[in-house]
Amino acid sequence: MNCNIIPNGIPNLEELEKKACKAIEFPRLATTTGNAIALFTMLVLKEILKQQSANPIDNLTNIIALSNSIAGLNSSIKIIQ
Repeated sequence: MNCNIIPNGIPNLEELEKKACKAIEFPRLATTTGNAIALFTMLVLKEILKQQSANPIDNLTNIIALSNSIAGLNSSIKIIQ
């Protein structure tokens, strides 16, 4: 995001206000973005979990940590109404 900066290095407050107003028009955008990041991360962790599951005896600690991470991400998903 490019905010116009006036010569003395202070942000142009009018420009920042315009951008803030545009962001307010899309209140679901942050929730949708957060959900997408959480889902993507869960998919990556699932692939790592598959790899670790190939040798469950040696990787039990990793498997538990990955499972806990996936569960934590699952609880961070927000329902958009």
